[in-house]
Amino acid sequence: MRKDRLTYYRKKLVEKHRQLVEEVGKSALYGKGQEDDSIKDLGDQATTAYTREFLFELGNGDRRLLKEVVTALQKIDEGTFGACERCGETIAEKRLEALPFARYCIGCQRLVEQEERMATG
Repeated sequence: MRKDRLTYYRKKLVEKHRQLVEEVGKSALYGKGQEDDSIKDLGDQATTAYTREFLFELGNGDRRLLKEVVTALQKIDEGTFGACERCGETIAEKRLEALPFARYCIGCQRLVEQEERMATG
C-alpha cells in the first residue's frame, strides 16, 4: 500500500482510538458512580441497575473495538495493514475506508460470521 494511504489510515485510526478511549472512560466512570440505593424505591433501583448493565455492555463493545484499532495501528507499523487475516488477500479500499480496522476481506468476513452463527445456533 502507498505511504500516503497508510498515513491517511493511521490518522483515521488514531482519531478513532482517541474517541474510544474517551467513551470507555466515560462508561467506566458512570458504572462506578456512588449512588445511595437505600433512598430509592425498587423501581428506581432496577432502572439504575439496568442502565449500569447497559453501559457496561456498551463499554465491552468499545473495548473490543479499541483492541481492533490498536491491532490495526500495529499492522501499519509491521507493514501488514490491509491484508486479510484469513486468506492473505488485499482488503478492498472501500472496505478500509469504512472500517480501517477491518481484519478480513468481505468474502472472509461473511464466512467468519456464518461460522459464528453456526457455533452459537
